[in-house]
Amino acid sequence: MSRLKNIDGHYLPTAHPGWGGFSEELFHYTSRYYKAAEAFLCSLSGNPAFSMSGYKADRLAEDQRALLAALLAHQPDAETAAAIIGVVETVCLGQAGVDAGIAARYLPDPRESLPLDRPEQPVHFRSEGEDDVNPLDPFMSLADRLLMPVAVHDRHVEVSMRELANHLQSPNSTLRTNLHNAVIVLHNAGYVLRNHPHLTHCEAHAISDGESEPGNPD
Repeated sequence: MSRLKNIDGHYLPTAHPGWGGFSEELFHYTSRYYKAAEAFLCSLSGNPAFSMSGYKADRLAEDQRALLAALLAHQPDAETAAAIIGVVETVCLGQAGVDAGIAARYLPDPRESLPLDRPEQPVHFRSEGEDDVNPLDPFMSLADRLLMPVAVHDRHVEVSMRELANHLQSPNSTLRTNLHNAVIVLHNAGYVLRNHPHLTHCEAHAISDGESEPGNPD
């Protein structure tokens, strides 16, 4: 069950960890690195034409903000990604409405009460059937194959968001699916993706904790 969090005086459900920092881009602000969130939604929804160009989180109307929070509280999948795209596109058009069908499906019943947030405790999730798999492994394996430099320090995964976005928009559907699934696994495990423009393999080697960088065996 989602917990409620006080955001600017409104009690809204907290985002599912699988969205990672992309939920911040969508809900709180839109930085110059929005292309990674855009590419993630494109890949997840199967909608390559989607663009976040012109989107600003502070333009969300109250109903749109409530619906977006409800959508982000769900695990990332094609359906929630498509619904989020609908909200973003409506905001980009300068409109304040929401899709009635999506709102009826995802907005909580006002008669139901959800628990309020307690002080956050670090919680790390594992996908079912992956108890023996390091959550870094799928992402690092793909990064190695793509020759994409990645630095891992503590629970921060540094990568060029521009390069990651390009791969999330690859014409290879299998690669797109595997990569966005690997990103979700990272987020669920409590890792934070951070942008490191023009990261090189040498820099990644210097920053990383050692065994976690692409090409290094455990």
